[in-house]
Amino acid sequence: MPRAPFQVLVVPFRRVGEQSEFAVLRRTDMDVWQVVAGGGEDDESPAQAAAREAHAELGLCRSVPLYPLQSTASIPARFFVAHSSWPAGTYVVPEYSFAIDLTEAEIKVSHEHTEAQWLDYQAAHDVLQFDSNRTALGELHERLLASDLPLPVD
Repeated sequence: MPRAPFQVLVVPFRRVGEQSEFAVLRRTDMDVWQVVAGGGEDDESPAQAAAREAHAELGLCRSVPLYPLQSTASIPARFFVAHSSWPAGTYVVPEYSFAIDLTEAEIKVSHEHTEAQWLDYQAAHDVLQFDSNRTALGELHERLLASDLPLPVD
């Protein structure tokens, strides 16, 4: 399937009593910690791509709530193999962020990652490699503290 010119992030979280934990994944190819990340395919919306990527990378066997976040970033198009197939003048691609509630779900990492770990906010923030991951994590953390998650996407 053709790669669409956008990227998604999905920050997995779970509630443990009154606290929240966040899943971070160690990438196989770059040996860095990140949240779920991937690109859109064909005519997918960012929310559809986020749901597909989360299910694939986390081995989810059932539907779980996916929440849109306000955090966005831009990534140079040259970082993507597919950039030569995108419209002329595509120099950056947007990265949209989401959160996924895994309080009642188990994860099984895909071949894209060597391991996953559940961490509190500060520990997750400290190990994440990319600024956009830390920004989305920070927004989600603040929303959880304020009990202000947006409505889940369908």
